[in-house]
Amino acid sequence: MNRFGSIAREAAGAALVLVYEVGAHHAVTTPGFENLGLTLVLAPAALLALSLAARSPRRTLLVPPIAAACIMLWVSRAALVRHYAWGLFFEHVVFNGALGYLFGRTLAPGREPLCSQFAAMVRGRPLAPEIAAYTRRITVAWTLFFAGVVAVSTVLFATASLSAWSTFANYLTLPLAALMFVGEHACRRLALPGIESSGMLASIRAYRRSAGVRPVQFR
Repeated sequence: MNRFGSIAREAAGAALVLVYEVGAHHAVTTPGFENLGLTLVLAPAALLALSLAARSPRRTLLVPPIAAACIMLWVSRAALVRHYAWGLFFEHVVFNGALGYLFGRTLAPGREPLCSQFAAMVRGRPLAPEIAAYTRRITVAWTLFFAGVVAVSTVLFATASLSAWSTFANYLTLPLAALMFVGEHACRRLALPGIESSGMLASIRAYRRSAGVRPVQFR
């Protein structure tokens, strides 16, 4: 039952992402849907901020100013709607940049690469030297992937049409990430022959199970 619930939550999350991507592309490429574009920019950030504030021990201090800021944004929507595309661009580069930073920061001297951490959650410690070396290289690859996504998104937004940028941002970024997963799995079989492959998704789920589900709080 728990496994079914987990699969259902993941499917619901994937469906929400798909709806968002299609809606964002439609707003960018269809005249008259600027309000939808602005809603897609502001609503996720507002809901996330309110949710985190409501779960914080300092909720009585945090919720009122965040709610007031949301109201001010709504009142100012007529002016903001003219620049909604910048908001969608900002969300795209910040999200992918944050993922790149999440991987890249673990490559610093004295830190364990993120993919090595995932592998250790599944295989236990210590990791075999060849697995540690491979997972470090994969962490570098994911860091470069997200940096490349940010670079391409920025160049397209600055030089191409909004439709071209939106096609890349909303319809190609996730498939490219999926292709990275598939390519990494194939490379793993070649780089680590004879070692049972667990898959990165399984590693991430193992990490989540080991860490537990803890609400993010403002400190």
